[in-house]
Amino acid sequence: MPKLDTDLKLETKQAEAVLEAWLGGSVACMGMDRLEGGMLNTVLRLRFDRDPGTAVIKLSREGGDFVREARALRHMRERAFPCPTVYDLGGAASLLPHSYLLLETLPGVHMGQASLEESDAAVVEQELAEAMVALHAHTRDTYGALGAAGEQSWLEAYMPRLHAVRASDEVGSRLATDALETVDRAIEVCAELLADESAPTLIHGDIWAANVMVERRDDGWHLSGLLDPSAEYADAEMELAYLRSFRTPWTHFFDAYTALRPLRPGHELRWLVYWLHTYLIHVYYFGDQHYCDVAGWAARQILAKV
Repeated sequence: MPKLDTDLKLETKQAEAVLEAWLGGSVACMGMDRLEGGMLNTVLRLRFDRDPGTAVIKLSREGGDFVREARALRHMRERAFPCPTVYDLGGAASLLPHSYLLLETLPGVHMGQASLEESDAAVVEQELAEAMVALHAHTRDTYGALGAAGEQSWLEAYMPRLHAVRASDEVGSRLATDALETVDRAIEVCAELLADESAPTLIHGDIWAANVMVERRDDGWHLSGLLDPSAEYADAEMELAYLRSFRTPWTHFFDAYTALRPLRPGHELRWLVYWLHTYLIHVYYFGDQHYCDVAGWAARQILAKV
């Protein structure tokens, strides 16, 4: 699993070198703003003296790269999904000591920064639901990453990642012994719960407030686009479960989504499996007691309902 790279530095000359490699010719970088919301990488907005005047750059340490994210953005834009254009992609080399991804700046702010009235939230969530239904209409024959052959079974694609995060030293050291035992017993039955799988469906993979961009127009707030995809072909329920992982209601979204694409029977129990995985990932990255508590809660719920 990748490590956190949220504290990387970028000098003005380095930013200009990246911009000149993309645009050709001389470019003057007029400023850099650190953007809120990035949980894994350093994210900056660059302002410069040539069209389009602004771009977003993501940075990762040597050894990390953005190939998967760039592939996901291009794949999704080809299918008319609202997300940034990829301008350029570079590994750690002469231009920078870091890998980087240079992207289009989407207008507006992310949902966590916007003060939306109920009516505005209803519009944005309706637009998001429509975009997600359109995305989830794209399927293929196998589950797994873009550009890979994939697996015939969702269990073959999904269960190894659940076992991997549980096996990490971070999870093993941060969860109490009784919680680890409960998690292990829950994981033993997860494959049984996920046996009723859907078709391999294209998902965004990381939808939460900081990855949903909104902009204020003359008639109110609207969806601007979505950021930071971890796109793959998966069971679409994993995407939907993630939206509810931390008790965020998304009521308008689910009303609109399910009107167009009804949920499958038994989804409540399968969602618990996805929640357990999400909470364990947060234990791995952040270690907060809250995440440890909810991971234990999800495991207990799974065992109670089987």
